[in-house]
Amino acid sequence: MSAALSVSVSPTPPTASPGKSFAVVAQVALIALLWLGADTLSRRFLPFVPSSLLGLGLALVGMACGILRRDWLAAGADWLIGEMLLFFVPAVVAIVQYAEIIRSHGLAILVVILLSTVCVMVSTAVAVDIAWRFQARSAQRKAS
Repeated sequence: MSAALSVSVSPTPPTASPGKSFAVVAQVALIALLWLGADTLSRRFLPFVPSSLLGLGLALVGMACGILRRDWLAAGADWLIGEMLLFFVPAVVAIVQYAEIIRSHGLAILVVILLSTVCVMVSTAVAVDIAWRFQARSAQRKAS
C-alpha cells in the first residue's frame, strides 16, 4: 500500500482543548452574525438576493479588503462542515411526511437535485480555481 493511501486510525478520538473549543464557538458565532447581518440586509434592502449569497459575498469582500481574516472563521467553518449531517435531519423528516409528493414527482425532484448538484460542484471548482490563482499571484507579489 502506498504512503498516500494509508490511513492512520487512532483508538480514541482526539479531544479539543478548552481554548480551541472556545475559538470554534466564537467563530461559529461570528459566522452566525455574518449570516444575521446578511439576512437583515437582504430582507430590508435586497429582497431579490438570497441572504446566503449576500453573506458569502460580504465575507469574500471582507477578506479581500483585509477586514475579515480567514483564520477568524476557519475552525468554525470546519466544525460546521464536519457536522453538516445534523443539518439534514429536518429534510429527511420532511421526506417522510410528504411521501405522496415524492412518489408522484420523485423523478422530477431527482433530476433537479442532480442538475443542481452538478451546478454547485462546477461553480465551486471554478471558485476554488480562481481563489487558488489569486492566492498564488498574491504570494508571488509578496515574494518579489
